[in-house]
Amino acid sequence: MRNIIHTITNPRADEARQGSLYRRLAASRLPVNLYSAQAQMQRTAAALLHGLRPGSGSWEELDGRQLADDVRGDRTALFLAGATGGVAHTSSRSRGLLAAAGTGTIFLTHIEKLSPAAQRVLSSILAAERYTPVGDPYPRAICCRIIVATREPLMRWMNDLNVEWRLADILGRVAICAEEVVSSLQVEEFKAEQIYVSHPSTLAAAS
Repeated sequence: MRNIIHTITNPRADEARQGSLYRRLAASRLPVNLYSAQAQMQRTAAALLHGLRPGSGSWEELDGRQLADDVRGDRTALFLAGATGGVAHTSSRSRGLLAAAGTGTIFLTHIEKLSPAAQRVLSSILAAERYTPVGDPYPRAICCRIIVATREPLMRWMNDLNVEWRLADILGRVAICAEEVVSSLQVEEFKAEQIYVSHPSTLAAAS
């Protein structure tokens, strides 16, 4: 795929066709970049895409600020992939974020705050489309989708944000204005909030 932003929104498309496109997108596991100047609008659009998918599964969140100080990337690997067997773990949970999300959604905010090492770990896992929990010799396929929220399209903004190019390319190929998603689907904001509340994050903070 060419390294450009693929924007699904089309001002000439009718609302029914546009809504159908978003529903097809919701049914897929393609990473999506939702951009808006308003954080609440980003979350509302993400909740709508998550809730439209049949058997939408878990909703998990990753705030880049949680891993801003991960100099080596090992904490990021443990947080995302988890650990198995007798591997020492710093928290009571051994299951990583990717396993916790299952076939659901990981909502990523403040991607620019991830340390360079954390960005490299995340991009490597996403490029391989599989992860290996620490202490487990067998890789596992990634079954969830990632929605990354930014103020501007990630591919246009990556230099200002100091986001690794490969990570921006993976997560920013499909860039959609959050307001367009909400408008096209014609769902009131409180309904999207109900979708979000019904899937609370089980790994809301990195240990």
